Amino acid sequence: MTAGTSPSNLEDVTMKKYLTADDIANSARMMRTQYRGSIMIIEGSTDMRLYKRFVDDRKCRLIPANGKENAIKVVKILESSDFKGILTIVDADFWRLDGIKFKDRNILVTDTHDLETMLIASEALDRLLGEFAAPFKLQKMRTPVRELLLEAAMPIGLFRWLSSSSKDRLSLRFKDIHFDNFMQKFPLSVNIKHLIREVKDNSNERSLNEKTIKRKMITLLKEEHDPWQTCSGHDIVEILAFGLREVFGNSDSRYVTEGIIDRSLRLAYDITMFRETDLYISIQEWEDRNSSFVVLQ
Repeated sequence: MTAGTSPSNLEDVTMKKYLTADDIANSARMMRTQYRGSIMIIEGSTDMRLYKRFVDDRKCRLIPANGKENAIKVVKILESSDFKGILTIVDADFWRLDGIKFKDRNILVTDTHDLETMLIASEALDRLLGEFAAPFKLQKMRTPVRELLLEAAMPIGLFRWLSSSSKDRLSLRFKDIHFDNFMQKFPLSVNIKHLIREVKDNSNERSLNEKTIKRKMITLLKEEHDPWQTCSGHDIVEILAFGLREVFGNSDSRYVTEGIIDRSLRLAYDITMFRETDLYISIQEWEDRNSSFVVLQ
């Protein structure tokens, strides 16, 4: 048990993992009996902590859904019973690469691959670098950090896409891969051969043909897909943490982790940055279509 986590809180966290879309839809219906405002379904509690800073908490309530698929299902269930004032925000993931256009006007999507990449695209990254990067090391770099991060993360993003259900359906396990096993310092980049081996071992897929995968990944790299739609925010944050520790960080970043970077980016991201996004405009348009409901502050 982590410090400050009570047994009851642990039970709440565990229970939330097993909540179905029907369970969450029923929670929204119960909420509606005492509350007439907007209800926004969010993929998870981490994203919810960021979004709640930008909504009017008197007129909009947030409910975590434990995943994108669940969030969409909740909205569909409630729409089928003519439930008013419901919306969800989900990560785009590979939808735009796959040419998927969601027509449901209560399902809003991030500008980029996911929420984390929206933070990386914003001034939040510049603020973070002001805290953790060494200015003289940045000046020596020929490529701006944001561009460098995207270039480094592209092979991982394309490998994830290749493994997805819309491509080769490899069902590989990317969670808990060790970035130190395939990251290179100079220049900051990914060793594709070592990446494939790391994911293969992590997935316990001995039959995976590494040469075939590498050939397919190189072909995808040549096709010049949009990195903002391809790269996973988690991967970029891991690469950023590695880069700060090993390449361009100051003394404060020697032991920086993905978790520290992720929290720092979220804290640095403010309402002025959010107002510059297409997602913010999408929420405003939702409010216009649902004139009796409010979401934003």
